Amino acid sequence: MKHFISLFSITILGCFLLLCFSGCGPSEEYKKVREALEKHSRVMERNAKIGEIRFLSRENQKDKDLRFEADLLDDKGNVIGKAEGFRVEGFGTRIFRVRYNDEPEPPPRQRGQRRRQQPFNVPSQTPSQKSSVDDLTN
Repeated sequence: MKHFISLFSITILGCFLLLCFSGCGPSEEYKKVREALEKHSRVMERNAKIGEIRFLSRENQKDKDLRFEADLLDDKGNVIGKAEGFRVEGFGTRIFRVRYNDEPEPPPRQRGQRRRQQPFNVPSQTPSQKSSVDDLTN
């Protein structure tokens, strides 16, 4: 009887330790990122599968802002591309880049270079046209 109790106790303790070290499965954020990637149009076009998702740490990172990088796989499990984005906990997932290995590499953007935007045309006012703000005084 003593052997049964000690064997039972060791088994329960072993199972508890295994659960503690392995965790209880993927986190909720991991599941939401995977779901968003699976629904992304460029991933669905090629019937790509989602491989490993890595959450990247950055300096000055807020706790709720998780940047990630994910491998895109074909049916055989070969890496055919990468997806990048970030997840804001409790808010949503933004995928800002999905790039496949057979696509040409985009030219590197230089630091400080921004996308060109069309200038915003503001019609000029003539002296006879006054806005209602011009007549206000303190």
